[in-house]
Amino acid sequence: MHFTKKAGIILFSLLAVLNAEAQSVNSPIKYLSSSTVQGASDAVIVENTPLVHTKQVLPEGKNGSIVQDNFKAQTEQVFKNIAQSLEDSGSQTDHIVKLNVYLTNVNLISDFQSILKRRFTEGKQPAITYAIGELPNPRALIAIDAVAVSKSENKRVTLIGGTGTEAASSAILPAGPVVYVSGQAAKGDLKQATRATLTQLNETLTSLGLSMNDVVQIKSFLTPVSGLDIVKQQFAEFFKNEKIPPLVFVDWVSSDPVIEIELIASSHTQGVKNQQVDFITPPGMTSSPVYSKVSRLNYGKKVFLSAIHGLSDVNTDTEVSTLFDTMNRRLQASGSDFNHLLKATYYIDSDRYSKSLGDIRPKYYDPKRPPAASKAMLKGIGPDRSGISIDMIGTIKE
Repeated sequence: MHFTKKAGIILFSLLAVLNAEAQSVNSPIKYLSSSTVQGASDAVIVENTPLVHTKQVLPEGKNGSIVQDNFKAQTEQVFKNIAQSLEDSGSQTDHIVKLNVYLTNVNLISDFQSILKRRFTEGKQPAITYAIGELPNPRALIAIDAVAVSKSENKRVTLIGGTGTEAASSAILPAGPVVYVSGQAAKGDLKQATRATLTQLNETLTSLGLSMNDVVQIKSFLTPVSGLDIVKQQFAEFFKNEKIPPLVFVDWVSSDPVIEIELIASSHTQGVKNQQVDFITPPGMTSSPVYSKVSRLNYGKKVFLSAIHGLSDVNTDTEVSTLFDTMNRRLQASGSDFNHLLKATYYIDSDRYSKSLGDIRPKYYDPKRPPAASKAMLKGIGPDRSGISIDMIGTIKE
């Protein structure tokens, strides 16, 4: 049979499309497209598969200094650094499922979204959350930490990079159970509070049959950012000769406490039999109807929601209720619900949102099954100058 050149091209194109579709069917990632979140997906669903968690990546060149004072150049450098970190961890940028983006100015969001739309294929865009404030390096305009699917087959947590007092550049969370530990905060100045909080978190892990060796990422909300060296020194002393997991630092507005620390860890201990998610109150702690001290996913897919932002032209109670209604629709679209939430991060810009959250959350959460959570007041939240956003990780109910 004789094929013309044109027919050959058509056949080749058809085979390419079919191959791409086959890969999409077999992919461990499913994207729920968005009509509201520019350059991002409403939600990304991930199979029970290994995940890379990076540290907070700055726009640093090979010599460790910040590149240029240009937002586009810095953003490209951050993505270049993330790509290298993912490659070292058995992953790549088109396997990214979540980006946490830290900017110095809310006006930079639209510029970042433009870059994002060019970098990720439509229909395969990660979930996105924004936080506005000072960054660890005063010359940096942007920093990002990423979550991506990895091909690693390791059964325990693997830390990549990092030496001495320098934290790992990434960590691989193996497939299987995972725990999300809510933010904890001890009293004292930055030095005292950091050390005491790390000790508390270690006690929480011990109560779960885990240790700091199981941790894949630690996020600290702190003030002032100028005191970061003090915090890093406490991390270095706490971990001593052990590798430090990937670290993320968020500038928050708080006079007391000065630091709050949360973490994510692999769980190789047995949860409640036949229960998909455990909501845990460790010994010595008091349970809350609106957040769990620890949530443990024993099995199932994860769903990462893009941060949902409020509407600045309505009162705060209406704004927060609208957020939860939007979240409900996204959860239903992904196959989840309010009883299968794992970890919430509430970003607010004033105390009035904290009060509204306290009033509204009980209407949506089962008091025996609220997600682990952290709440942080920031200098800026996200698009449209909203005063609140909710970042959420859940699981698909089985």
